[in-house]
Amino acid sequence: MFFYFIIFILIIFLIYTNALTDAPNAISTVVGTKVLKFKEAALISALFNLLGIIVMSIFNFSVADFMFSMIDMSDRINGLSIIFSAIIAAILFANIALLFGIPTSETHALIAGITGALIACNKIDNISKENWIGIFIGLIFSILGTFLVTKILNKLIRNLIRSKIKNIDKKRLQILSSGGTSFMHGAQDGQKFIGVVIAFQLLMQNKVLDSNINPENYFWVIVLVSIIMFVGVATGGKRIVDTLGNKISSLNSEDALISDFSTILVLLCSSLNGIPISTSHVKTISIISAIDKEKRINFEKVIDIFKAWIFTFPVCIFISFICMKILMYVL
Repeated sequence: MFFYFIIFILIIFLIYTNALTDAPNAISTVVGTKVLKFKEAALISALFNLLGIIVMSIFNFSVADFMFSMIDMSDRINGLSIIFSAIIAAILFANIALLFGIPTSETHALIAGITGALIACNKIDNISKENWIGIFIGLIFSILGTFLVTKILNKLIRNLIRSKIKNIDKKRLQILSSGGTSFMHGAQDGQKFIGVVIAFQLLMQNKVLDSNINPENYFWVIVLVSIIMFVGVATGGKRIVDTLGNKISSLNSEDALISDFSTILVLLCSSLNGIPISTSHVKTISIISAIDKEKRINFEKVIDIFKAWIFTFPVCIFISFICMKILMYVL
């Protein structure tokens, strides 16, 4: 029973960690352009994250289904050990990166952790071809898709603002776009953790889900994840905001709006199609792509961020693999 309690606490801590290290991406632009102070932006973001989780859970639960399907549900102890190992890997990697103010992807860390644990217990077949294709599509779409969407919006929005709506209140629009980005972060990342919590609950009850998850049966899970995400966003993440909002480049209001709108579009498209993608990747790429002059970009900081992304999979797979092997020996 103690092992089950530890896993549940780790799940809560992982959700909170995501709120500290990933969710702040959504407010990096509105803080970086000094439209809002960090605490004001964080509270607004926390509210919209909560709304995003609840609303998307009502209309589309496909991302939660995707994450749930990756976990081995055939054996109670094995399944719980996989969750434990994956979470340990994701938490360790995210918090090390947080010390350096580098935004990482808990999505990829969690997926890599699950993969490492499955390899350790010879259950790699549990990740179907559809899963791998979905992961690959999500990775490509979060980088190339965001780049293309941002470049298109770059021309459209700048031309629109400069020629037809010069008197637009950019500050208010930035607050709205930041709220929309936070909403989509909750809609995308919140569901990933909902899928993990549901898998944990079913394993505890020795139950197997034969069909897709019905969100009406897991309302308490949606509420739990929403509250933890709300608290996490409202209490931290300033280093990540500083990195994306100030250290990559000095953003102006047009850069911020373009970045926010492209992030919203990419996250909305992926969420509706059940593709788990990294909001960190999307937001970082959108900021880089929104800046109209390359000389304004701090490429040294960008390279540091890219290095963290590259190391996410191998490091988290390795940590989770070792952790799973230890659990298999002990339990």
